[in-house]
Amino acid sequence: MFAQTFAVSLRILLFRAGPQDLPYDPRQSLPLALIAGLANALIFAQVLPLASAVAMAAAMIAGTALVTRSILRARGLVERYTQTFNALMATAAVLTLLLLPLFMQVAPILRTLAASPELLEQPEALQMPQGVVFLMNLLNFWNFAVTASIFRHAANVQLWVGVIIALIIAFIVLFFVAFAGTMAGALFGVG
Repeated sequence: MFAQTFAVSLRILLFRAGPQDLPYDPRQSLPLALIAGLANALIFAQVLPLASAVAMAAAMIAGTALVTRSILRARGLVERYTQTFNALMATAAVLTLLLLPLFMQVAPILRTLAASPELLEQPEALQMPQGVVFLMNLLNFWNFAVTASIFRHAANVQLWVGVIIALIIAFIVLFFVAFAGTMAGALFGVG
């Protein structure tokens, strides 16, 4: 069944399918969430302490689950939650894992900047690899577009409404992630 989920996820990433094309299997939600969480934790751990990285990755998954259920409940389509959540987790995991090697190239520069914020006054000292940054932005935009497409299908709305839903999700999940990072820092004494 995971092979079918992977194949459909690739079609969703290419805008050739929607969450309704995924097999309905609630047992896949936990493994997909764990894979997506691990991918996000690997990204965050490049620049943050492990406790903060794990807390932020967990908050990203929880925030996505909460907002997805809320939006589908508001539309009267809560029965679509499992396939929608699984589609979001599967596609996010793939795109985040594609992002990881690119982020690993930028992470040392970000750590240097965090240690010496005065470097912001010297832009020539911060030579970000432009091709890498461009590819990272492209992957992030692709992730946003896929999320909008998934919600367009799941909530039976027009594409522009799917874009608005994706924006709402992005802001709410960002809040969850920032809050979790702050709490982990306070609890574990890390910044």
